[in-house]
Amino acid sequence: MTHVLWQYAKPTRLKVLVVALAVALGVALALVSGLSAASRRSTITTGGTLKIEMPWGTMPDNFNPLTSQGSQAGGTLSCLYEQLFYFNPATSKLTDVLGTSYKWTNKNLTLVVNTRPNVKWTDGKPFTAADVAFTFNYVKANPSIDVNGVWSGTTLSSVTATGTNQVTFKFSKPDTPAIVIFAAQFIVPQHIWSSITDPATTSNTDPVGTGPFTMASYSPTTIVYKKNPNYWMAGHPYIDEVLMTAVKSNDTALLDLINNNIQYTYDAITNPAKTYAAKDPAHLKYWWPVVNDNFLVFNTTKAPFNDPAFRKAMAWGLNTTLIANRAYFGAIPASTGLAETGAIPGQIPSWITAKPLKPLEWTYNVSKAKALLATAEYTLKGGKLMMPNGKAVPKQTILIGGPGWTDYITMASMISQELKALGISSSVIQAPYATYAGNLPAGKYDMAVTWAWGAAGGPSPYYIYYYNFGKSQIKGKTNMSRYTSKTIEKALATYAASSDPKVQKSAVQAMALDVMTKVPEIPITARTNFFDYNTTDFTGWPSAAKPYNAGEAPDNPGGKLVLINVHKY
Repeated sequence: MTHVLWQYAKPTRLKVLVVALAVALGVALALVSGLSAASRRSTITTGGTLKIEMPWGTMPDNFNPLTSQGSQAGGTLSCLYEQLFYFNPATSKLTDVLGTSYKWTNKNLTLVVNTRPNVKWTDGKPFTAADVAFTFNYVKANPSIDVNGVWSGTTLSSVTATGTNQVTFKFSKPDTPAIVIFAAQFIVPQHIWSSITDPATTSNTDPVGTGPFTMASYSPTTIVYKKNPNYWMAGHPYIDEVLMTAVKSNDTALLDLINNNIQYTYDAITNPAKTYAAKDPAHLKYWWPVVNDNFLVFNTTKAPFNDPAFRKAMAWGLNTTLIANRAYFGAIPASTGLAETGAIPGQIPSWITAKPLKPLEWTYNVSKAKALLATAEYTLKGGKLMMPNGKAVPKQTILIGGPGWTDYITMASMISQELKALGISSSVIQAPYATYAGNLPAGKYDMAVTWAWGAAGGPSPYYIYYYNFGKSQIKGKTNMSRYTSKTIEKALATYAASSDPKVQKSAVQAMALDVMTKVPEIPITARTNFFDYNTTDFTGWPSAAKPYNAGEAPDNPGGKLVLINVHKY
């Protein structure tokens, strides 16, 4: 089975980047249609129960939105609680939620966020900016719940409610990218949580939120969420209730989806066109939007991977199109063209100018790879690649995680085979996930197949470059390649100090140029969400034609957009 653990395994500053806010879009954020994306008809059929299954086994009796994602019962972060903004990583579109606009002032040392008026908590008390300020200061007072690095990962110095519907954030120095962290912070009611002295351990079994549903009943395997009749978005949700059920395996959920016993799950189905959609093409649908990449990452502190010419030659020597087809049966594309910058495809048109980078792109061409190696004074001797110092390139290892990561097994095996044409001998090492996740940041590997840690869904390529190539992220953090440069450090600082989209775009362009020139890692395939649904009884689903979310799982904030938009025919 293809693995999907990455969704819950993003360390350090931004663990829930699927919910983020785009810094570069400036001061006033107009409401994006994501919250109300249902078909534009004069009347919409309301009512009905939407049934969801996920392979969680059981769900804890825990509805605490302030702890790490995945520790709560399913639906806590989609049905019950909300943040300030939602960012769609597949499209770079913004949706206002409890926040309605923001503005940087005072040379980017002050951020003013306007909050939504006329919102009520589900116990009837009014939501105000004071709840937002309380939540952020509560996180400061309780560092164990600072799961997104609101205080530990930014230069934030204070948060104050400066009006009934206005919050002011102050910083010790400009840190404009930090706004994505604030967007991802779930907001809780001050009148309830101010009396909770240990928020990290409370299970919050009587949850009070601002979300579109309330918790009606709980069991370890099924939770019933009922429509919130006073939800701030008039007319939404259309459905009456959500059944969130935990089953033992993806196979169980997929079978129930095929039989229309449920309507929504999240599963990286093997060969989905043949094994799933073909069983009922009219109703069985999947939409897997690109939100990240799979990379071949080099430990650039070790020879020969410390040589950019060697890394560039390897890029020319890998048939990423064939690798993608074998690993994902054509459902997920290779990372070619400007995707070689590492940027998410949905971000590229807005952030990266293609013309200067076109000459740096690579394609599969073994002859070109060998020519590059020869120019860099590598030679072939008896079928083995010799380094410029006359020594043979040692046998290398390709680290992957597991068990059961069939896509990574395929990718690594094919990479190992293709490197033979360049005289490079390698073997694949599949380690338990804990070992894999520990060895990567510690630099205990030669090559590895992995994803962009800490950066999936960031609102611009800045986040890819910060988490993957920032000097501050080396040694135990997210810079697995341990590569950085003066160009990248300067560009990161320039971007973070500015709220001007032109300045930020120029900084991103400089980093993209550096990455394509130095090739610290090779993007192999796109990495997607795995949104699977059945349209027999409900419509209004997101799709490539209507991408109002990014195909997230039903317990994510992006999943909430599905729950408030789907409706009966």
